[in-house]
Amino acid sequence: MSVNTTFKKAMLSAFVLSASAFSTNVFAANMFTTKATSSLNCVTINNDLAQIEKFKQAGTYRFAKGGVQRINFDFASSKPFQDYLAAARAHINAQNPKASMPCPISTPTSKRLYADKPLQVVDLITPFELKADNEKAAVLLIHGLTDSPYLFHDLANSFVEQGISVRTLLLPGHGTAAEALVDIEQADWRQAASYAIKSMLSDFDNVYLGGFSTGGALVVDYLNHNTLNETEQQKLKGVMLWSPASEAKAGMAWAAKYVSWFTDYLDEAADIDFAKYESFPANAGAQVHALMQQIEPKKLKGLRNIQFFVVASEVDQTIETDATVNMLARWHAQNSAVQAQDRFVYYYADKVEEQLNALSNSLKTVTTFSCAGQVYCDHVLDIAHTSPTNAPSNPHYGWQGSYRNCEHLTGDLFASCKTARAVTLGELTEANLETTPNLQRLTFNPYYEQMLEQMQVFVESTLK
Repeated sequence: MSVNTTFKKAMLSAFVLSASAFSTNVFAANMFTTKATSSLNCVTINNDLAQIEKFKQAGTYRFAKGGVQRINFDFASSKPFQDYLAAARAHINAQNPKASMPCPISTPTSKRLYADKPLQVVDLITPFELKADNEKAAVLLIHGLTDSPYLFHDLANSFVEQGISVRTLLLPGHGTAAEALVDIEQADWRQAASYAIKSMLSDFDNVYLGGFSTGGALVVDYLNHNTLNETEQQKLKGVMLWSPASEAKAGMAWAAKYVSWFTDYLDEAADIDFAKYESFPANAGAQVHALMQQIEPKKLKGLRNIQFFVVASEVDQTIETDATVNMLARWHAQNSAVQAQDRFVYYYADKVEEQLNALSNSLKTVTTFSCAGQVYCDHVLDIAHTSPTNAPSNPHYGWQGSYRNCEHLTGDLFASCKTARAVTLGELTEANLETTPNLQRLTFNPYYEQMLEQMQVFVESTLK
């Protein structure tokens, strides 16, 4: 595959907001064999290139067990959140073809939830609630398109350690098989997000709302279209967004709706990543585009007096970061009563763009981060859309994790990306793919600990 072709495929994935399957490092080349293993689990499934190709061709994990069904839960109700969690787990078990697959992945959050019991895929992707000791606040975390709540295992543990309880939401059409997104509608996501947010504001005294990519768009959408009463306004302390979906990077995002009339999938993959879909339905791109149209800057009206913490990357190839900046500027213009230092925007970039310079009086920006003393520092080119929420130590998506994101490649480049001993990670920019044709898309944050420190400052400042 030529570099130009590779870049075009990468941009196609970006234009439909695939948020791309996550990547990681440190696979030894000799781990890959052509012999099928009898001990298939969520780790060993990554180790056989021939088997991965068979899964892709057969669609083994692309289709839901027994055909797509909706979760047996009424998001229009005010049922307890624990009822929702039980329904979501039952739904995953019934529909996900990998639900009962052994999954020897251990995170601080999984240890809090399950102690040392042997885990299955369902345990790691199901939505969860963690109660903090000496609770001072609670945060709701909403994942991105094709993702699952596993995306927040690192952040959840960090929050709990700070005395912040955590709830996560599994968006409709997720956590089972990519087929479930073929006929989903963004109204389903909005209703689920509304249920979870209302539940938070009812159940806790101090609330934060957090979202990655599409999850971030859903948080902004809710606040923009729903009026909070006085009690809810007092409870809502802030919003946290990572790579928030504001506008697709590619200008042809509007076409996803029409593409979905002719084909179910823009990309059919092996779907070996237990924590998200690798196959990408065209309808998924169409629906997230429709969602983003709900929060165009000119339509933002209901965001007054809400503090925000935002992490974005200059080179994001899924989301147009300039659009995110415009959204934040509009937000800030409606928040004149709030002190400027209470806004935290962390912008991973080599230099500050003119647009951000113009906002320097209203947005607190941090643009210089150091990565030293860690072996991965020399291997990371820049920060990808998929990077901010995962720690380098993440056992699945981190530096020594079990999975590599190579879905933007095919043929020999795909094989090289999956097996190379010397790895280079970054965003799927044309320049990066030109210099590193077998580039892995970065899925952990080299500056994770620095981000956590700033998040703690944000929480301390907004809880006063």
